[in-house]
Amino acid sequence: MSDDEESRVIQVRPTYAKKRKEKKDVVFYTNFEEVLQKVNAFGPYQIFCFIVILYASIEWAGNSTFMHVLGSFEPDWNCTLANNNTVKITAPTNDSSCAYIKKNCKSLSPIKQNLEFFSIVGQFQLICDDEDKVEYIEVIMAGSSLIGSIIGGHMGDHFGRQTIFFTGELLIIITSMMCTAAQSWIAFAAIQGVNCFIYGVIETTSLTMMVEFTSNKYRVIMVNAFQWPIAYMTSALIAFLTKGWQVYFVFLNLVSSPLAIGFMLFLESPRWLIARNELSQACDVLNDIAHQRWNNTKARFTTKDISAIHKTEKQGFYWFYHLFSTKRLAKQSCLQIISVLTYAMVSNTYLFTVTGLHDSAIMFTFLDGVFRLFVPIVIVIFDLMVPSFGRKIQFLGSLVIEGILFGVIIALVATGTCTYDSKPVTILVIIATMINDCIFWINIVQITTQRYPTVIRCIAFGFLHSFRHIGAIIGFIILKPLLTSNWSTGAFVIPEAMIILTIIVGFFFQPETKGKALMDQMVEANYGRMENELPRALMRLAAGHRVDQSEMRQIHRKAMESAKAAELMGQKVESPWVFKEKEGEKEDKKED
Repeated sequence: MSDDEESRVIQVRPTYAKKRKEKKDVVFYTNFEEVLQKVNAFGPYQIFCFIVILYASIEWAGNSTFMHVLGSFEPDWNCTLANNNTVKITAPTNDSSCAYIKKNCKSLSPIKQNLEFFSIVGQFQLICDDEDKVEYIEVIMAGSSLIGSIIGGHMGDHFGRQTIFFTGELLIIITSMMCTAAQSWIAFAAIQGVNCFIYGVIETTSLTMMVEFTSNKYRVIMVNAFQWPIAYMTSALIAFLTKGWQVYFVFLNLVSSPLAIGFMLFLESPRWLIARNELSQACDVLNDIAHQRWNNTKARFTTKDISAIHKTEKQGFYWFYHLFSTKRLAKQSCLQIISVLTYAMVSNTYLFTVTGLHDSAIMFTFLDGVFRLFVPIVIVIFDLMVPSFGRKIQFLGSLVIEGILFGVIIALVATGTCTYDSKPVTILVIIATMINDCIFWINIVQITTQRYPTVIRCIAFGFLHSFRHIGAIIGFIILKPLLTSNWSTGAFVIPEAMIILTIIVGFFFQPETKGKALMDQMVEANYGRMENELPRALMRLAAGHRVDQSEMRQIHRKAMESAKAAELMGQKVESPWVFKEKEGEKEDKKED
C-alpha cells in the first residue's frame, strides 16, 4: 500500500452532529401552594412586606388609638374668679368641681407648666358639659373605620388588594397632618373621621394581601405584623419628646413619611389574580417575586403553567350576602360575629379600667406596647415548632384562660374585696387582654383566612373588622357607663357571658384549620378543596370497582382450590392459571 493510500485510509472525514436544543420541561401547577414553593413562601419579598406593615403600624396606631389615652388626658385648670384671683382645679374634674367652675369661674385655662402632655381635652376644654365630646370623637372615628372596612372589603375583592394602597397611605399622612390645624373639636373629629375611614380600607386590603403572599406554615408570622407593640412604644416616645398634640402629629407623620416609598413596591396578590382568571398579570407578579431582586429562586411562570389552578366559575358580584349564601359559610360567619364581639368586649374593658393604672398617660401607652411584645413571639415559636398546636386549641385555650380571669375579677368586685380600678383587678384585666389581642385575635384572623375563598376573602375581613368597630361603639355606649354606675360588676359580667358563649359555640362548630390549604372559588366553599374531595360519581365508580374485585377474588379462589386438589391427586400443576387452561381444553375435546 502506498503512502497516499495509507493517508486516505487514516484521514476520516469529520462529521458534525446537530446539537439538540434542550427542551424546557412543561410544568403544570394544580394549586397555588405548589407555586409558593417555587417562589419561596417566606423569602426576602415577604420579609420586606412584614417590615413595611410593622413600620406602617406606627402611623395607624398613632392616629386610630390617639383618643384612647393620650388625646383624652386632662390637665389641671386655672380658674379666674371675678376679683381676678386664680384657683387651681385639680384633674380629673367631677360634678362638684364642675358646679364650682360654673358658679365662680369667669374664665378657665389649662395649666401647661410641667404638664406631661397637652391633649385635645386641654385644647378645647372638653370637660363638664362637654365631657361627652371625647366619646363623640371616639364613636365618629370607630364609625368611620367601620364604613371604611366594609367598602375596603368590597373594593379589595372586585378591584384588587392593591387598590388605592399607596394613595390611601398618602392620604392618611395628609389628613393626619391636617388635624393639627383644627380650631374646634368638631373639625378635629371630622378630619380624624376621614383618616380612620381610609385606614379602615387599608387595614382590610393589606391584611388580606399579607395572608395570601405566604403559605399556611408562615402565615402566623405575617399576621403578627398587625400587632402593635412597637407602634405603641414609638407613639409613647414621640409623645414624650413633643409634649403636645399638634407637634405630636407633625413628628408622627414625619417618622412615617418614608412609608410612601415602601408601599409603592407592593405587588398585587397573585392568588387573587389567578382566582379572577387574570393569568397574565399573575405571571408578571410571580416572575417579579422570583426575580433576583427579591426571592431569587430563578423560577419562571407562563400562563400555561398556572392555567390548571384556575377553576372555571361564573364571576358574579360578590358582597356581604355571599358570606351567608351557603349553610357552611353562614355557620362560620355567625361564629365569627360572636368571636369578634367577644374580642371587642374584652378589649373595651381593658381601655375603660386600666387607664388609671399609671398617673402618666405616656407611660401607660409605653407599657401597653411592652405587655404585647413577648406573647406573639412565644405563639409564633410554638406554632412553627409544634404541629399539634392547632388553631382550635389556641382559640379555645385563650378563651378558657380569659373566662377564668374574668370570673375571678367578678368575684372580687361583686364581694366588695376590690374596686373595678384597683391594682389586683387591673393586673388580671391586663393579662386577659394580652391573651385576647395576641392569641385570640390572631386565631380569628387565621381561621377567617382559611374558611373563606379568595374571591370573597377581603369582604370577609371587612366584615370581621366592621363588627370589631361595632363592638367598640357598644363598649362606649354600655360598658363605660356601667363602670360608674351602682352595678360596676356588670361591665365584667357582659364580657364573661360572651366568652362562655364563644367557648360553647366554638367547641361544637369551629373546625381545625391548621395545615389546610386555602380555598379560591365559591364552589370550593361548599365542599372544601376539590383535590381533597371525591365527587359522588367517582365514589359510585369506586364502590362498583370494589364489587367487581370481590367477584374476581371468588373466581380466583375457586381456581386455586381446584389446582390444589389436582396436585394432591398426583397431577403436575405448574400454575393454577395453566391448570385451569388445560382443564378447559380437555372439556372442549370431550365435547368434540
